[in-house]
Amino acid sequence: MWRIGVVGLMSALFAADPALAQTGRITGSVTSAEGGAPVPGAQVHVQGTSVGAVTRDDGRYTITVQPGTYALRVTRIGFTPDSMANVVVRADEATTADFRLTPSAIRLAEVVAVGYGTQRATQVTGSVQTVGREEFNTGRIVNPEQLIQAKVPGVQVISNNEPGGGTTIRVRGGTSVNASNDPLYVVDGVPIVVGGGISSGRNAMNFINPNDIESITVLKDASATAIYGSRGANGVVLITTKSGAQGTQVTYDVSASNSRVVREPDLLSPSEFRAAVQKYAPSNVTLIGSANTDWLGAIERDATGQEHNLAFSGGRDAMRYRLSLGYLDQEGVIRGTNADRLSAALNYNDRMFGDKLEVRTNLKGTRTKDRFSPNGIIGAAIALAPTQPIRTSTGDWFQWTNSLGANNPVSDLALVSDKGLEYRSVGNIEAKYNAPWVQGLSATVRTGYDYARAERTTFSPSTAQAQAEQNLGGTFTQNNPSQLNTLLETFANYVRPLDALHGAIDLTAGYTYEQFQYDSTRAFAQGLSTDLLGPSGIPAAKTQQNFLDEQDSRLVSFFGRMNYTLYDRYILSASLRRDGSSKFGPGNQWGYFPSAGIAWRASDESFLHGIDWLSNLKLRLSWGVNGNQAFGNYLAYTSYLVGTSTAQVQFGDQFVSIIRPSAVDPNIKWEKTTSTDFGIDYGVFNDRITGSLEYYNKKTKDLIFNVPVAAGTNLSNYVTTNIGTLRNQGVEFGLNARVFDGKDGGFTWDASFNAAHNTNELLALYASGTGNTQILVGGISGAVGNNIQVLEPGQPINSFFVYKHKMQGGKPLYADVAGINAATGKIVNTPDGKITDEDLYVDLNGDGAIDQKDRRAYKSPTPRWTLGQSSNMTWRGFDASYTVRAHLGNYVYNNVASNQGYYNALTGNIPNNLSTSVLKTNFVTPQYFSDYYVEDASFLRMDNVTLGYTFRRLRAARQVRLYGTVQNVFTLTDYTGVDPEAAIVGFNTTFGIDNNIYPRARTFLAGASFTF
Repeated sequence: MWRIGVVGLMSALFAADPALAQTGRITGSVTSAEGGAPVPGAQVHVQGTSVGAVTRDDGRYTITVQPGTYALRVTRIGFTPDSMANVVVRADEATTADFRLTPSAIRLAEVVAVGYGTQRATQVTGSVQTVGREEFNTGRIVNPEQLIQAKVPGVQVISNNEPGGGTTIRVRGGTSVNASNDPLYVVDGVPIVVGGGISSGRNAMNFINPNDIESITVLKDASATAIYGSRGANGVVLITTKSGAQGTQVTYDVSASNSRVVREPDLLSPSEFRAAVQKYAPSNVTLIGSANTDWLGAIERDATGQEHNLAFSGGRDAMRYRLSLGYLDQEGVIRGTNADRLSAALNYNDRMFGDKLEVRTNLKGTRTKDRFSPNGIIGAAIALAPTQPIRTSTGDWFQWTNSLGANNPVSDLALVSDKGLEYRSVGNIEAKYNAPWVQGLSATVRTGYDYARAERTTFSPSTAQAQAEQNLGGTFTQNNPSQLNTLLETFANYVRPLDALHGAIDLTAGYTYEQFQYDSTRAFAQGLSTDLLGPSGIPAAKTQQNFLDEQDSRLVSFFGRMNYTLYDRYILSASLRRDGSSKFGPGNQWGYFPSAGIAWRASDESFLHGIDWLSNLKLRLSWGVNGNQAFGNYLAYTSYLVGTSTAQVQFGDQFVSIIRPSAVDPNIKWEKTTSTDFGIDYGVFNDRITGSLEYYNKKTKDLIFNVPVAAGTNLSNYVTTNIGTLRNQGVEFGLNARVFDGKDGGFTWDASFNAAHNTNELLALYASGTGNTQILVGGISGAVGNNIQVLEPGQPINSFFVYKHKMQGGKPLYADVAGINAATGKIVNTPDGKITDEDLYVDLNGDGAIDQKDRRAYKSPTPRWTLGQSSNMTWRGFDASYTVRAHLGNYVYNNVASNQGYYNALTGNIPNNLSTSVLKTNFVTPQYFSDYYVEDASFLRMDNVTLGYTFRRLRAARQVRLYGTVQNVFTLTDYTGVDPEAAIVGFNTTFGIDNNIYPRARTFLAGASFTF
């Protein structure tokens, strides 16, 4: 039935097909004479005619001709051409003609995915890198981003440490301030909304089971990403999932793991805490308590995990399929956190009607359940006095009677519920028609969807301390967001050799239409009549509110790309995309995004053929423009908010609710990033060593940011608008080597190394007429409304904005060494009996006073260098692998130490525990803006090490592999906080700020893989 439906769908195409007359077929494959790998993209030409075909990714081809005797010729860049004469074709029969091409000076190179097609790596003019499943990271991998951590130069992948938690990926640095810095993900041809789409609170990309992924390709420069236009400024990540192969195969993978926290904040011990209270807050001695409690240990646990993956795959002739099922259950090392995923995926490929029609279907469905720890329990465990018990002598939970004290985190874990549930499905159906009447011409129609429905439910009973302190009576909240994004793409591709011009051309042109629909309902109830229903329902309540949010946006695009190769050595590419987005107002909805690139395969020149050790040398240069429209809907249009009963205006005897318009900039427009890339691809010793060296320069203008506006304008203090210009530039180096190449089970060792240097600088800033040359960002704990970072021209984005602390004996100065002259108001070097900012900080501007003008942009949270090194080794049945990476030159603000690193924190109504940093600094008062808390967070970390052994033909199984993995093996760093990396989450208000973050764990995993 399915095939009958396809016949009906394509009937219009076949009506004009001359092959429906009495014809025959020539079919076959083109493979490499070295190793037998398929050769895609080869031109198979029927000599003396205009008829021919281009081999597919599997190296196969089909040509429909009239009965007769023919001669065939096959050409492919990097191979010696081949011919075959006397190919006899009979009516209604297929004749097989297979070719084995001998590589020429250019070795057989991999096929890489690019936008709307594939290309040989030797023909790519942009910066493109593919990581295959053999190179993926090992261990408990929950989301796809973790697979390529430390594998691609210039690509940072950072996790927030929670099970299935948020993961940040940055390609050559961030290009925005308020808009998203996430790359565009394209999963089997379906673009995923930037940011991953909705979720119940964890990583939105968790809907993809990493075990289903075949390869991940990262497009880094504009020549590669401009074909995606307004969403390519931060790079493009193409995810290709596994498909079937000929013959039936069943695989089953199972693993179990155990995780344990490896590093905690350094806090005062119970004895140190008692001594500090007795010395600095003697009035609070009666509040000390007699217990010895490890509050962090009380909320932590050894976390277990299990994962099961079952896959059925196979195929025959032109059909391939793969069906997979997966289950993951991973506890977090903080009690109350958990990630549970059930996934299914189906990939189906088929070729029909003499291989003229190719059909692909990819369907994925996932159900995820997440549990979250109650808000603030890590901070409470850090702050709560270690001399207080978890339970009192009566068996009740210990709680401070003063509401200013931290609540008992163990009590909150027992009483407060926070759960998430999400259903998501992503899929597409693609039909590609290879026109028989025009050699090399194909047309593709692709439809796709991305549907998600999430639910996040939190419940705090009336007995929870926060509820009791404020007499709230219990609170229930449920958010139910959903999205439906649909896609229609049509594009044509024309590939043909131009013998007269000694070259070949590859043309692509198409149209896409995408619609994004979002709605969210929210129920809120407070003052519950009973706690008995818990999170399972809403009882009668004093306050009940319901909210509805509906949003809709569209993106329409036209695109084209041209690749031209001359003499197999000179390559030219150009692309243009025109995007129209409904997110912008009239006059700014359309944008043009061009790119161009050239490459020269110098190693194929005759004057280099005498250099035997040089097997590949390609120089490439590219330029292009990308956009960024990943920000909120309707920001160019005024919205209206109806005020509550507490915000009414009196007219006579009546109170009237107000309607407040939002602040808007109707002229808000695209962020545009212009980038230039120069690269060298190399291979030596018959490509035993390969790699690349690159330089890039990216400049983003019209940065979108929520900025302060002049008082009395725009109906608000802030408005989202275009504010300035940002530049990223850097160099990247990659090296891959076959260190040992054992034969017949001998020792093999494949090693790779990559290094990337990136710097960013805010070039210009214009803050909506306020005259501001600085915008403060990066909110911190401590006091109210404090910010520790700044946006300032000439400085890196999110530079820390601090005072320069005077140092004495390797420690920050905390002593009375200066005072203020009463007559002049200036600093004098005479103690005045008190310790103030004038004693502690350097007067940088020399005006004789310490004030905001002495704070300066200092250091950046962005690493200047990122390094990665991976190795894979085999010997007979054994295999081993590891991944090591390093960040150098990145800084983190230790907000735990600054917020709890002064003795006066003991003198309030409730004495909180302190950071051990106070033992070194002796700070009595808080020094939030001291550069002492901006710490060098450079690190070297071994992410994973794996050892396995494979048994061949073990009973009913074709093979069985047993393996063990350790993740987070070690970390070397001078940073004194919990994790030098977890605060690196993106260009936003928490970038580079360590404030009660989720701890990193070491994981031990054992597993087995069965193939039948």
